Amino acid sequence: MISTFRARVERRVLALAGGALLVAVAVFVLIPIVIAVVLSFSDGRLLRFPITGWSLRWYADFAGSLQFMQALKNSLLIAAGTTLLSVPTGALAAWALRRHFARRRRVVRFALMLPLFVPGVVLGLGLAVSFGSVTLLGWPLYGTWLIVILGHSLWAMPLVFMIMETAFQSLDPEMIEASADLGAPPWRTGLEVVLPGVSVALLSSAMFSFVVSLNEFYMALFLTTRDTQTLPVLMWLSLRSAGSPRLAVAAVVLLIVVVVALAALWLVTRTRARANR
Repeated sequence: MISTFRARVERRVLALAGGALLVAVAVFVLIPIVIAVVLSFSDGRLLRFPITGWSLRWYADFAGSLQFMQALKNSLLIAAGTTLLSVPTGALAAWALRRHFARRRRVVRFALMLPLFVPGVVLGLGLAVSFGSVTLLGWPLYGTWLIVILGHSLWAMPLVFMIMETAFQSLDPEMIEASADLGAPPWRTGLEVVLPGVSVALLSSAMFSFVVSLNEFYMALFLTTRDTQTLPVLMWLSLRSAGSPRLAVAAVVLLIVVVVALAALWLVTRTRARANR
């Protein structure tokens, strides 16, 4: 009787401690986000918290700034390009590792995952030095969207590879073998058997690639020029000269893009789960 009561008390204490820890972590994560959102509605000229009044003037200022809007455009295009490059290469690398590199799987996996653990400063500096004088069809590669996309893919592609490797391992190999036994060519097996089975993982990979590229700062700082600089780079440069609430608006804009991407992924995943029931 006593042991049962003690076990219940211990479970209750552990549940309360876990709940308190969860609330503490949630508050810690939400505090900087809430402060950034509040600062974006400030009517002052400097980044100060608490704010003295509420206004939408800095949202209008952000929308009317050609420099900030161009930086936002650069960020979105580079993130889209990174996604288009990283998802196919990462997924194909994961498939090739599963099918053709059984003996050297650890070595190949280590080589593919290595850029993910290299600091962005190192990658950005290395790419800037390596491709600083390289031209493509007569155009210098440095300072273009392409070199930034290549740099961001060094981080995004390993994430895609990691997600897709797990997704491919969850596929039923008998379904693939049955498709081949029935005479389906490899491309048809891939489109009608493999692709539907890993579609959610592909969407997750695309979302992670897009978000990683959108928020990346260090490589973009080394690889962009004034015309191609991303929004995080412009925010940092603007903070050094004058920290106005426009920076908080830029942070909120990036946050909105990330939230929309997550919401789209959740909606697609939920719709697919309902369809499979």
